[in-house]
Amino acid sequence: MAGPAWGPPRLDGFILTERLGSGTYATVYKAYAKKDTREVVAIKCVAKKSLNKASVENLLTEIEILKGIRHPHIVQLKDFQWDSDNIYLIMEFCAGGDLSRFIHTRRILPEKVARVFMQQLGKSL
Repeated sequence: MAGPAWGPPRLDGFILTERLGSGTYATVYKAYAKKDTREVVAIKCVAKKSLNKASVENLLTEIEILKGIRHPHIVQLKDFQWDSDNIYLIMEFCAGGDLSRFIHTRRILPEKVARVFMQQLGKSL
């Protein structure tokens, strides 16, 4: 169920807390499962009104690909839901953020660090 425009949306089974980031089509929130485990997840909220036909196809492709992938170097899609306003991708939470943010924050990576990332990227293929 969508929440008010000024705050994070409401999603059954989860408590959305802080906004982690946003892009052209989506906003990502840190969230906690309401279950006993209180698992921390990242929820990508995609506003349906921002999507054109090609964007919908890209999102559906992303969901289909991520549903079938289990790899230690690829963020896991745990579930997805939708309501009248949004599509929600419930994903594994990465405490350090994404690789792009890591690189932009540091600007220059030591060769040793870059090598580790390249190895992980290669293994994920």
